[in-house]
Amino acid sequence: MDIYVYMQGQRRGPYEKAQLEEMWKGGQIPGDTLYWHDGMPQWAVIADLFANARMAPPLPTDAGNAESMTFPAAP
Repeated sequence: MDIYVYMQGQRRGPYEKAQLEEMWKGGQIPGDTLYWHDGMPQWAVIADLFANARMAPPLPTDAGNAESMTFPAAP
């Protein structure tokens, strides 16, 4: 099934659902991205498509200043 997405002001695709799911899990797709495939009456929020898939946590707001970040000690 060919799925199209609309994000950052552009329509992109087509993608396979598996491709989009990997992108979703990797945090590459914002939760408010819209998607559509043949047979849908209108665009829908992609978060609904992957409601059961885990999205990567967001990056820290100060990601550019890695020196100030603390990380857990290695086991």
